[in-house]
Amino acid sequence: MAKTRWSILIAVAALASQTACFTTRIVTDKRPETRAFEHEDRQWFTIGGLVPLSGPAGRECEHGLSYAESKMGGIDILINIGLSVAGTLVGASACTSGTEAERFSCATSAGTLVPFLLGSRTVTYTCAAAPSARDLAPAAPGAPPPPSALPPPPPSAPTP
Repeated sequence: MAKTRWSILIAVAALASQTACFTTRIVTDKRPETRAFEHEDRQWFTIGGLVPLSGPAGRECEHGLSYAESKMGGIDILINIGLSVAGTLVGASACTSGTEAERFSCATSAGTLVPFLLGSRTVTYTCAAAPSARDLAPAAPGAPPPPSALPPPPPSAPTP
């Protein structure tokens, strides 16, 4: 019995240490709208994030996106926890016969499989402004790009 508890504790600690809030940022060379505000959308995926179930973010942006960020936010973490708990309960109720180890294995397998099959991420984005005449004019050969075409510098690391 004590060995089972230690096994469960080690499994939970290993799973908890593997979670992370991965963030992907995309910055384009397009200027944001003058009255820019961030839009937020929830994207749904299946098969571990490989197959999208929802449409792309920014469909309402007439001139494309200026900035986009995809992250695993707090609500997404709660959704994953809820899906895991629901999968565990379904797995436990589906495997009522057999030994305790078989029922435990069935419940944990279902609890792991459901969040793998359905997951969400939060996407925050800013629409791009309409191109101006300056943006449409061709640059002189050898001239540096205009400042609006350069991506912002990366954030500086804090110094100790």
